[in-house]
Amino acid sequence: MPERLRAAKPKKAYEEVAEAIRAQVFSGRLQQDQRLPPERELAEGFGVSRVVVREAIRTLELAGILRVRKGGGGGTFVCRDFDKPLGTSIQNLLSGGAITLEDLFELRLLLEPPAAALAARRATPEGLASLDEVLAQAEMAQHDSQALRSLNLEFHRRLAAMSGNPLLSALCETVINILVNSLQGQLSIDTSLAVFGYHKKILQAVKQGRVQEAKSLTVSDLETLRDRYQQMGVELGDKARRRKAG
Repeated sequence: MPERLRAAKPKKAYEEVAEAIRAQVFSGRLQQDQRLPPERELAEGFGVSRVVVREAIRTLELAGILRVRKGGGGGTFVCRDFDKPLGTSIQNLLSGGAITLEDLFELRLLLEPPAAALAARRATPEGLASLDEVLAQAEMAQHDSQALRSLNLEFHRRLAAMSGNPLLSALCETVINILVNSLQGQLSIDTSLAVFGYHKKILQAVKQGRVQEAKSLTVSDLETLRDRYQQMGVELGDKARRRKAG
């Protein structure tokens, strides 16, 4: 006999409010950076308490749909930062010792070389101009470790965006951001210059539509970066995991 269907669990008031606001964002009624009405006005409009509205906003903030600003000019705004929950989950895995920085570098190697290959296949004049711009800025920043590192990272973000796959781009950006936050203060001008050299080669491969070359150069770029961090004494793999566990 088929199992008896369980009655659907009734939604809580804050879940209904969150769902209604989410629907307005996805339908376009609420636009990017649009400010929501004050908490009191929302409560009256939905016929609920301010506590319920506050919980709904908190839920949507965690989901990357709303952003709350404090102070003058503050309020609740639509942000559409949909990859935020993914980043939070990965950061929790890293902080809890379930994954290591080596795992994140390995994930970059799985994601970014194929993204570079797609960028070479799907390059547009606007995308190439964007990469030219960031490399020109990097050329002027070769004696500034922090600036050059930031521009090198921006090159990877723009390259991933050129893949034409928003999900792939979001995954790449999420992993890059977590690695950057985890390696704060680990600066080396020699490493940044070596990476910059790869970026110039990658751009030429992308411009000329050399798909496999763009992919293989990105592999070499990321492997070089990982190896340089290890040479600097940064623990990336199993030893870091064991130390956290112990």
